[in-house]
Amino acid sequence: MARDLGKNGVCASLGTILHIAVSGFLIVFALTILTTGYAEAHHRLKGSAASGISIPNLTHGQLGVMTRYRSAILALADSRVSPDSVTRTLQNFVHLQFAYCLWGLVPGSLSYEDSPFNGCSHAYLAGTKALLDQLRQAEDTRAKADDLAEEINRAMVQTGAALEICSNSFAPFNTAEIVMPEWSNISFNPLGLLLGFIILGATALAFAMSRIRRTASI
Repeated sequence: MARDLGKNGVCASLGTILHIAVSGFLIVFALTILTTGYAEAHHRLKGSAASGISIPNLTHGQLGVMTRYRSAILALADSRVSPDSVTRTLQNFVHLQFAYCLWGLVPGSLSYEDSPFNGCSHAYLAGTKALLDQLRQAEDTRAKADDLAEEINRAMVQTGAALEICSNSFAPFNTAEIVMPEWSNISFNPLGLLLGFIILGATALAFAMSRIRRTASI
């Protein structure tokens, strides 16, 4: 009985690992195929700009300051009981743009101008600044938003952030357009990724078989 349970547990773990590996590959592969086609048009997914909200860009130096206050600004926006349509639109843009920029997890996204993720980082942080400006106009969030804005301005003056510009600092954004990472600048090989998952699966299989043999010998 104990041996059967051990085998079943190992097989279940192996099945889970292989399922995650295959699912992960399919998701990344599909994302690559979908986004590669969009990389040509200035790396933006375009909707109807007439229906969107224009968002001023940030300088390169301002990114580092704004990222420290992003969570506080979003939390303040979420605290509104009945947000207006502009606030909701900006919130949606920031969340969606942040996800497309891989949640800011790629090293160098903010600090390196040449990073494939620097342009989309400008987008979600510029959207965050626009959201703060909108919250300063609402009665229920004006006081806290003003305090945040004052603190951010002090930090930018202290660091001289406004003076640091880069090639991604000029073009404005629009909530009807999603800025994609510059996938064409990323060395990405789906077949290599598949090979990696195969190696992962083979390693998991070898480990599971070793566990089964040890369990059977007990």
